[in-house]
Amino acid sequence: MQSFFPQLWLNHIMAGCALLACLASLKQVRRPTLLLSMILTGSGLLLMLQGNPQPLDWSRAAIHNASLICLVLTVPLLGSILAFEPYARYLSLITAPYITSPFRLYSAAALLTSALSSLLNLASMHFVHHLLQPRAAKCPPALFSQALFRGFMPNVMWSPSYISVAIAIQYSGISWFTLAPVGISLALTGIVWALLLGWFEYGKLAAFSAGEATEKDRPQRPVDVVRPVAVRGVWTLVSMILLLISLIVFLEYYTHKSALVLVPLISFTGPMLLSRIYGKSAVYSSQFRQYVTDKLPKAHNEMLLFSAIGFFGYALAGSAFPAQIPLLVSRFGLDTPLKIALLIVGIIILFAAIGIHPMITIAAISSAMPPGSTALSGQQLAGTFLVGYMFYGICSPFSATNLIMASLTAQNPLVAGLRQNGFFASIYVLLSLCLLLLLFAVG
Repeated sequence: MQSFFPQLWLNHIMAGCALLACLASLKQVRRPTLLLSMILTGSGLLLMLQGNPQPLDWSRAAIHNASLICLVLTVPLLGSILAFEPYARYLSLITAPYITSPFRLYSAAALLTSALSSLLNLASMHFVHHLLQPRAAKCPPALFSQALFRGFMPNVMWSPSYISVAIAIQYSGISWFTLAPVGISLALTGIVWALLLGWFEYGKLAAFSAGEATEKDRPQRPVDVVRPVAVRGVWTLVSMILLLISLIVFLEYYTHKSALVLVPLISFTGPMLLSRIYGKSAVYSSQFRQYVTDKLPKAHNEMLLFSAIGFFGYALAGSAFPAQIPLLVSRFGLDTPLKIALLIVGIIILFAAIGIHPMITIAAISSAMPPGSTALSGQQLAGTFLVGYMFYGICSPFSATNLIMASLTAQNPLVAGLRQNGFFASIYVLLSLCLLLLLFAVG
């Protein structure tokens, strides 16, 4: 409502709702999250009190990250379309004849994860893991987790359903349309690099022998699921994913509203409309009830932490501190796009290593070096944020991606992330920065 029909009084109502939600979350959040949120809120209070804040300033500070919170809370609804049909059986039937070697398994896992995660986000990793795990048991232990990781991470660079893209858009001051050429270029670079590295690692391993196909490997399916049915089912899934992404792009183009507003809107309405079109209303109703009773109540940590980060970021941006940073950057000779990009990525990686979420770091950086105050263009600044976020997602043992992968593969997060994918992430960072600075230079 505030985005489409802006009213000052809505800021106060939203701030009141945010305050109530945060208070309700206090007893539910993890202790480290509570401690970090208190530190951020306390620091924000001190910064706010140094000025002369008006009531509207307090309200805006309280809801500074409202759009990001809405995105995080609603995106899980997009995964409800996976329940419309037995898509895992369909894909298993279609892919089984082609997965005849470790590298083909690696490629299939990476490409499937990349295709599905463009909209379904983390749900895609569970889906592909369940689908291909029997085959992966015959491969080197690291292969499957590497393929899932490397297939998932390129979408961090462009997909409107990812929190990384929402953060980059918000703190670089550009639209998703402006970001899209950068993000898609970086994503394609990541996919090509993932397949190339996989070939060097697993391309020469022997193909599976015919005797290795056991009943355990073969797709379990009812007798009426034949290949034409499976093909139609997969095309239906692909068409739904493309339709939802197209709706987001279409609405952003014609309404000129941010993807931060439109993705939550589509998350609520898109799967529901698709369930009506495909006659799956009962399935969607069940998924929605599960979302309300199970998934949404688990979002207390995100609600409190993201609210605290937004409050701190708003207070920091309104203080006198940010004005000093560009002067210091210039004084130390950090006045070229390459040096500034390396500085930003280095800061994000450094703080991520000790468990500080990139959202906190990026909020502080954008307050200290707002868009237009450095030699980086808006596209380059957003791309730099995304590169740092990508490295965090792979190499930080505290990232959600790493924790999920560790859970799926029963590995230590440091092993699943940094040890198995550190080289991939490091080269990906260098390739991405080169692409940013060469193809998207200012002017």
